[in-house]
Amino acid sequence: MNKKISVNLALAIAVIAMTVTFSVTMILSQQMFNKTVASVREKEIMYENLAEIDRDVRSNYYGEINDETLYDMIATGYMAGIGDSNARYYTAAQYLEYLNVQSGAVVSVGVDVVKDPTTNYARVIRVYADSPAQEAGIEKNWYITKIDGTSVQSLSADRISSLLSGDAGTNVTLTMLNTAAEEQTVTIQRRQYDTPSIEWQMVGSQGVGYVRFINFVDSTAEELTEAVEQMQQSETGLKALILDVRNNAGGSLDNAIEVIDALCPVGPIASRLNSDGSKDLIATSDANEVDVPMVVLANSGTSAGAELLAVSVRDFGKGRIVGTTTAGKGSIQCDPVRLSNGAAVSYTIGMLLTGKEESFDGTGVSPDVEISLKAEEERNFYDLTPDTDSQIQKAVETAGALLNSSSSQTSGDSAASSSAAESVSEPVPESVSEPESASASAAE
Repeated sequence: MNKKISVNLALAIAVIAMTVTFSVTMILSQQMFNKTVASVREKEIMYENLAEIDRDVRSNYYGEINDETLYDMIATGYMAGIGDSNARYYTAAQYLEYLNVQSGAVVSVGVDVVKDPTTNYARVIRVYADSPAQEAGIEKNWYITKIDGTSVQSLSADRISSLLSGDAGTNVTLTMLNTAAEEQTVTIQRRQYDTPSIEWQMVGSQGVGYVRFINFVDSTAEELTEAVEQMQQSETGLKALILDVRNNAGGSLDNAIEVIDALCPVGPIASRLNSDGSKDLIATSDANEVDVPMVVLANSGTSAGAELLAVSVRDFGKGRIVGTTTAGKGSIQCDPVRLSNGAAVSYTIGMLLTGKEESFDGTGVSPDVEISLKAEEERNFYDLTPDTDSQIQKAVETAGALLNSSSSQTSGDSAASSSAAESVSEPVPESVSEPESASASAAE
């Protein structure tokens, strides 16, 4: 027998439900409020401490405070304090320099330098074409000893590069030692010039192309495409490709992915592992590819996007990795976020996963063919050529093996096709059933 619920009972149930809902909402709201208040209070304490330091220092400090420098150092300290080793604060000048590098139009003198371990001077390893440095007669393997009278021996290579850069039209005075160890002083006017991000040439006699990636910038994929087209038009044609990413710090991940897309066939390139454990596919490759065997040259200085390039070539079945295990930087940083004063910040937003959803963070990418440079080669790395670099020679040898393997497989496929054609052309034995019966058998 059906029973009807009384109006009073229904009202009582509704009131209880609303009370429970209200109570739960209030508890959750109180928790959120307490958390927010605690967060606000923590920030208040942080700002109060900073203000207290500022008041005391400004009242008693003997020297003068440059507020712009102070702000930059506070911001630098904040980014260092979040516990992210890859986080970075860019001053307004550094951020502008970053944008110029990414666009390939740099305002500087026109050289790349490394610190010489013996003298601690800045050794010139590259002079860019049509740059102020080239016009001033500076050559590779010269040493910069002073910049505007200040010794470079205690400065990092990055700091030296920063001092060489500046506003277009400004001058910088360099004290240098030429290759004959003679001291020269030159004053150079900084200006904008174009910086290619790759260097390439044909090596050997088997149609092997060699490409060294200096950096990954906005124009790299386009530069690579043009280089491949020119190599294809060479006397031997392009039969195999060596991709040298040794000592490549990775540059822009997006630009590295564009290069991978240009080289590899259809498939996933990379995903991002988020802090909540979810994964987002961030890049895929289209059907266009460079259809030749490839060898990637890598070492412990191969990092981030350069590591992704190496592992992608292998995972897509395009070729092999030669050299030593890579750096193991498999995290993703956001593009620098511009602040209101022209500065910018960048920090980690996720972990980088390969197309196979594997991470190389902390472990690096292991080579298929392991070979280290000799001690003397390491010391003279930037003077090595394909004829004197044992790792490049091993890469050429590996490329040749891939070509021979591909050629053998093609010959085998051709022989199999020829054999199959001969079988088809043989007379049909009399015992074979009539066509109708064969069709019926196939249908079954």
